[in-house]
Amino acid sequence: MKVVVASAHRYPDLARLWFRSVARDLVPALKSAGADVEVVIFRDSTPEGFEPRTFPGATLLAPSFEALDFIAFYDASLERPGDILFLLDADVFVLDGPWVASLLGHFEDPTVAAVSLLRRTAQPGVFALLARREAYRMLPAPVLAPSYEGLERWPRAVNRQPGDRAALTLRARGKKIVDVSPAAAAARLADFHGTTVVRASREIFGDLLGPRFDALFAEKPYFAMGAYDNLLLGSLFRAVFGAPFAAAPGGVHLSGSATPEDLRDALATIHDRTLLARLVTYFERSDRALTRLAAREGLTPGALHVPRVLPRRRVLEARAWAAARRLLGRGA
Repeated sequence: MKVVVASAHRYPDLARLWFRSVARDLVPALKSAGADVEVVIFRDSTPEGFEPRTFPGATLLAPSFEALDFIAFYDASLERPGDILFLLDADVFVLDGPWVASLLGHFEDPTVAAVSLLRRTAQPGVFALLARREAYRMLPAPVLAPSYEGLERWPRAVNRQPGDRAALTLRARGKKIVDVSPAAAAARLADFHGTTVVRASREIFGDLLGPRFDALFAEKPYFAMGAYDNLLLGSLFRAVFGAPFAAAPGGVHLSGSATPEDLRDALATIHDRTLLARLVTYFERSDRALTRLAAREGLTPGALHVPRVLPRRRVLEARAWAAARRLLGRGA
């Protein structure tokens, strides 16, 4: 069996951290299980920034006519020789390689088209998906592209994320997609959100918005989540590589995402207690993911020097508010 591990990366620093984990925790486990393994990294936007010596053994691809962006890269990956395509998001880290290798056993059932290790939306998506290449190649192209359905019902149209249509079509044809339970995956994956989105957004329109961009961290939860996750991964990157992470052209650590000071200032303006409780819950989930990822590096949380962006008092207040909401049956 050949497994192709495919991931799209816009930023070399995150790719370096991701590949370090893949090379250490995933590839050896797959090989021990008898698989031939290829790691393919799509260098989206800045291919010249990826130094081959920092990705030993990986196949580095640049945008081309066959794959202009990361969505086209997913489909192009289905054309690579192999039995299983493991699509793994740029900010998803495998902590337990033998566990992933054990999931290959599901494919002994010929009706299983994929195993989804991580779900962020209603469908399995492509965040951490073991896909049977043969089953997906039978679908009409573009196989994994996002789409809108029911535009005539706007604004109630359905936004299908990458991989959603493929999952629905395969299941309609009688194929199975095995969903790993979140409880089983929680200790075996370190999942971070929006790390690339917030950096790309600042890169593309940050200068245009100026100070207004930093206000988005208080207005857009996904931006705050991405900025916080970059702060965590930046702490790990500095501890491991001794270099700035997510730096803008000036070279300041995290300035391409949000510096701790900017994120702290933005969060201080949030007065919506439900929103703050939601963010605190997410931040604490990410803290646990970082602790597990750092442990694979032999690092304790205290060795990472993660800056605090919310006062302890506000965190406790947000927890109390979330608990009260749950008691009333309203969620956090």
